[in-house]
Amino acid sequence: MRIDYVAGATESLLTRGERIVIEGLGFGTARGSVTFARINGGTVEASVADSDWTPFTITAVVPDSAATGKETLSVVTAPGTTLSATVHVLARTAFNPAALTWVTRGVYPGAVVGLALAGAEFPAASGIMNVTLYAAGGAEPGGPGGPEGPLMAPDSSVYITFATPGGAGAIRSWRHQPALPVRRAFAAAAVATRFNSRIAGSAFYVIGGFDATGRAQASVLGADVTADSVTGQFVFLEPLPAPRAGAIAVVRHGRIYVIGGTDTAGVPQSTVYVGRVGADGHIDGWFSQPPLVGPRAYGAGITRYGRVTVIGGVADTVPPGGGTNAGTQRLVTGDTAPVSLLSGFFTGGWGTGPALLPEGRSQFALLDLDSLVLAVGGVYGGAATNAAETLVASVVGDSVSPFTGPVGTNRIADLSCLTEPAGTLIGLAGVTWREFDGTPRGLVVGGVDLATQTRRTCTWGF
Repeated sequence: MRIDYVAGATESLLTRGERIVIEGLGFGTARGSVTFARINGGTVEASVADSDWTPFTITAVVPDSAATGKETLSVVTAPGTTLSATVHVLARTAFNPAALTWVTRGVYPGAVVGLALAGAEFPAASGIMNVTLYAAGGAEPGGPGGPEGPLMAPDSSVYITFATPGGAGAIRSWRHQPALPVRRAFAAAAVATRFNSRIAGSAFYVIGGFDATGRAQASVLGADVTADSVTGQFVFLEPLPAPRAGAIAVVRHGRIYVIGGTDTAGVPQSTVYVGRVGADGHIDGWFSQPPLVGPRAYGAGITRYGRVTVIGGVADTVPPGGGTNAGTQRLVTGDTAPVSLLSGFFTGGWGTGPALLPEGRSQFALLDLDSLVLAVGGVYGGAATNAAETLVASVVGDSVSPFTGPVGTNRIADLSCLTEPAGTLIGLAGVTWREFDGTPRGLVVGGVDLATQTRRTCTWGF
């Protein structure tokens, strides 16, 4: 009898109100109880339906009154046996999009378009959240490139930085790390740790992307990392079933979803692949899942509870990086599909969702703030005047509302990047994390100014 994983992780980082699956052995067929430490002492029982209790899995909801910090989750079987696991519980903190204020966070030293960017949260026993941001590859605009946008020259550099604990979203200087063995841009990125996956250590993955010839690749590169550095050389891991660049990547509960993206000819695809991070850091195979309703690339996506939603992107053939042609079909829809909380595999096909975006948008950064998501920058109808730089949508359960806005007290475009205006950013990368009290933070990195098609090396956050 034992608990193996909680929410797909070895030492899971949970949020109050989150629906989770506990995996193990010997829970019995009769429902027992799942308890968390309660605020101000004692314990509080999680909500578990009779049908959600099996001998090997239990589906429960983290109580709103669960104590935050490093705590013990207990499973008490019907005969009275108690099994325990260590978890980290965060509060669910509201974010006011009207008060969003962008601040310049310094300069990124590498290639600035289409970075593979991901963050990892490392909760500390002292009650702080150590956060490391990992960035790899990216491209430099290589020239005007005609009406489709600037030509792109991929890079192989890797950098990391650290969020300042309790520093209101501030980050430290970027540090150079061991480079990729190949050049990649517009690759997907993921970081696996024991707090979000089954891995014993930590690893950074760079998935797909296009190479120096501008052709999409199927490669998956991985390196061992810690909260302080990239500790190993990048090696080639299990490749995707087919080459993809500009894919939509979503990471949840130890699973990596790679959705859509373009093939080697720049044609958007409708394929969906899911891979699980294994205990040794390898991907336990890439499995084909039900295809999207239609082709989609250079968009974004999120997953909540038992559903994945993809947002925006392009449906037409595009050059590497997505291009800027006004005639390209850019999508407004938020198509969705159900997934299993336990296996991570899809339990049904995709359905055409509502028009979440007010107009088609691609090559934007999506910042996931739990109960809200922000769409920042990108190519859209009003981008020339920066009419809607940052939009917001609420997330209730597993449903995403239509985006509205613009929101915030200022725009990135109102700020400067060194001696130039920031401009309308496209091809920028975004990442979010949380303080230990649950306060959400966000950062966007680089991009190209749509008007001048020149690089922007700065980072902006809140």
